[in-house]
Amino acid sequence: MDFKKMLLDKAMDSVKAMADEQAKGAEEMLIQYIQSKEVEERLAEKMDKAINIPFVSDQKEEPMFREVADIMTDILAGAIRMIRKSR
Repeated sequence: MDFKKMLLDKAMDSVKAMADEQAKGAEEMLIQYIQSKEVEERLAEKMDKAINIPFVSDQKEEPMFREVADIMTDILAGAIRMIRKSR
């Protein structure tokens, strides 16, 4: 029995488990950030500046872009969760 190899294998298993936990935590932080009001507002503002819908007033465009931003962030968060589950 190789005692050194056994200790190294045990240490590597512990390191892998800790790395997995850190990765899960980072993914969850990313999901929370993506779904934050800050990201939704910034995304809606960028869409509002980049897109002008003819015959629609800015007062009506703004709520629509906020809703689209909310949908987009939900989709992104869902995609991250799907990728995480598939691993």
